[in-house]
Amino acid sequence: MPNAHDTVKAYFDALVARDAEALIAMMLPAAHYVKIGTDADEIIEGEEGIAAYYRNHVASTEDFSIAFINMDVQEQANVAWFYTRQVWRLKWQGTAEEFAMRMTGVLEKIDESWKFAQIHASIGVPIS
Repeated sequence: MPNAHDTVKAYFDALVARDAEALIAMMLPAAHYVKIGTDADEIIEGEEGIAAYYRNHVASTEDFSIAFINMDVQEQANVAWFYTRQVWRLKWQGTAEEFAMRMTGVLEKIDESWKFAQIHASIGVPIS
């Protein structure tokens, strides 16, 4: 069974690979699931919007790479949390972009599998 660290790493690997189905499978299908992104209207509350969000996300990206500056994952019993700073380079809807990305999240262990219950992303200081 993957530990929480492996699950967080697998999330970013699936983003880069544009694997929507793997991303969807990692999310907790629960009413208390929350995903907050960097756009003003980029928020999912509850499980209903998970599949459409990740299918749209991977369909909108090309040439995606993530360079990790830092990643820390902690787990205790059936709850884990993570923090990461990264540099994202990608084409988003055809436009080349680069972001200093900061992300935090919470995972829950359900039937021996870690699932994301909450993810929050923000864009940091521009890359120099």
